[in-house]
Amino acid sequence: MARLTRESMVVVGNKELKIDDILKTLIYLPANQVKQFFFEIGLTIPRELRMFVLREVLREKVIETRKSRLTLADELNYRLSWFTEFSETQLENLLIFFDDPMLDKNFLEEFWTDLLSYMVEKKVLPKDMKKIIDASMAHVKAVGLELPSMKTYNRELSPLFYDSLGRIDGLPPQKFRPVLYKSSTLNEIRDLGSKYGVDVPRRLKKTELADIIVRELKDRGQHTEELENQIRAMSVIVMQRFAIDHDIKASTELKKEEIIEYILANAKETKEAYFVPDSPQVYEKEVDEVQRHVEEQKPSIVIVEEKVEEEPVTDEVSTEEIIEEVVTEEVVEEIETVIEEEPVFNEVKEEPKKSPQGPVQYVPSNVDLSGLISEIKALRVAVEEAVKPEESAVSVPKKQVKVEAVVLNTAEFYGDPRSLKKIIKGDEATEREKFIEEKKAQSTIGTDKEDLPPAEIRFFKKLGKGLWRFFTKVILKLAIIVFVVAVILFALYGLLEYFTDLAFLQGISNFLNSIQIAGKGLLQHYLDLLTSLLG
Repeated sequence: MARLTRESMVVVGNKELKIDDILKTLIYLPANQVKQFFFEIGLTIPRELRMFVLREVLREKVIETRKSRLTLADELNYRLSWFTEFSETQLENLLIFFDDPMLDKNFLEEFWTDLLSYMVEKKVLPKDMKKIIDASMAHVKAVGLELPSMKTYNRELSPLFYDSLGRIDGLPPQKFRPVLYKSSTLNEIRDLGSKYGVDVPRRLKKTELADIIVRELKDRGQHTEELENQIRAMSVIVMQRFAIDHDIKASTELKKEEIIEYILANAKETKEAYFVPDSPQVYEKEVDEVQRHVEEQKPSIVIVEEKVEEEPVTDEVSTEEIIEEVVTEEVVEEIETVIEEEPVFNEVKEEPKKSPQGPVQYVPSNVDLSGLISEIKALRVAVEEAVKPEESAVSVPKKQVKVEAVVLNTAEFYGDPRSLKKIIKGDEATEREKFIEEKKAQSTIGTDKEDLPPAEIRFFKKLGKGLWRFFTKVILKLAIIVFVVAVILFALYGLLEYFTDLAFLQGISNFLNSIQIAGKGLLQHYLDLLTSLLG
C-alpha cells in the first residue's frame, strides 16, 4: 500500500485537498459516525494498519519509559520489553495507560493519514470522500475541537477491522500464546476475549474438570472405565481432592494459559484451525525466541513511503532487534558506571583527613567540594583576625581554637557534629522566644487598657446575634412557606371560581380583585389566563 504523507493531495468531490488540511477536522469525528460511513461504503480495513500506527506512535514513549526504569526490576518494565510483539488490544490499552492528549492527537493524525491512503488505494469515490469530510466539519462546528476519548474510540471501531487468515488480534496463535502469557494481566486477556465475542467463564464446569482429570489419567496409563465413572460421579470438592492426592494439576479456577486456550478454541477467527499445544513450553518463550519466527508472521500489507514496493522481512527483523539492542546496551552502561564509582567513594570514606579544628565529615555528593571547604576555612581565619585585631596578637595554641560548624548546603557540612546540634537548638530557642514576644504584644492581660466592653454589653451583643440568626433561619423560612401556601390556595380558588358560580364566594373574589395590577384585579388576571389556556 502506498503511504501518503500530510503534504499529499487527494481528490475530494471535484477538487484536490491536502491531507494536512483534511486532518484539521477529520480527527475529531466520533467513532459512531466513522463506523457508519465505512459500513455504508462497504469497506473493511486490515488490522495491521492500525497496529502499525499504534506501534510507531507509542515506540518513543515506551523507550523513554523503559530508560527511566532501567534499574527497576518491576513488572511494567518487563511487560514493555514485549512491546514489539504486542497484540492490537495491548497497544490500545497502552495508549490509554499513558493518557497523554498530545500522544492521542498524534495517533489520530497518523491513523487517518494511513486510512486515507488505504481509501485512495481501494478507489473510494471522491463524492464519498467529500461526504465524510463534510460530516467532520459539521461535527466540529456543532461541538468544537474536542478529541474523541481513546478509552472507547478504538474499541468502537473494532468491527471495521479484519485479521489475516488464522490470526487473532493481529497475531498468529504461536505468537499469541507467549505474548499474552508473559505481558498481559488476566483482566486484559478476558477483555480481549469479549472483544472477539468469547465470554470466558470464571470457573470450569464439573464436566470440564472431570475431563481434565480423565485426560491426565489416560496419559499416565492409569485410566479405567470404572475409575472414570467414579470420578464423574464425584462432587466438585471431592474431585479437586482426588486431583491433589494424585498430583494432577486441575482446578475450577482458570489459569492464565487456560483462558488463552479457551479464547483460541472459541473465537471464530481461530477455532476452525485450533489445536491443543503439545507442550506447556509454548508459554515459556521469551521475546527474543518469539522474534526468531517473524518470517512466519509476515503482515499481509506493507506500508512504505510514497511508492509501492515489497519490504524485505529481514529489514523488519533488524528494526525490531535494533530497538532491543539499544535498550540492552544502555542498561549495561548504567550498571558499569555505578560499579566504577563505588570504589572511589569508598576510598574517600575510609580515609578521611583530620583537621586541627576537628574531624571533617563528608556526605556522598556528585561534586567534589574539598577545595571549596579549604578556601572557606582559610577565609574564616582571615575574617576572625581582621575583626579582632587585639586578640590576633595573642598567641593561642591550635588545640584551643574552636571552629563553629558551617552549613554549606542541605547535604554537606564540616566541623564537630555536636556544634551543629547546638546551632539547631539555638535557632529553635530563638524562634520560640520570638513567638512568645509576639503573643505578649497582642495580649491585654496585665495592662491598664479599658477599651474592652463590659461583660453585660458583650452578652447583649451575643444575644442580638443569636436573635438575628433565629430570624434569618426560622422566620424567613416560615415566611417563604406561608407565601408558597398562599400562592397554591390562590391558584385553587381561581380554579373553583372559574368552574363554579357560588354566591358566598363573591366577597373573597371582591377582596382579591381589590388588589389592582395594571388597572385590573389580581383574581381577574388569573381568570383571564385560565380562559386563554382552557378556552
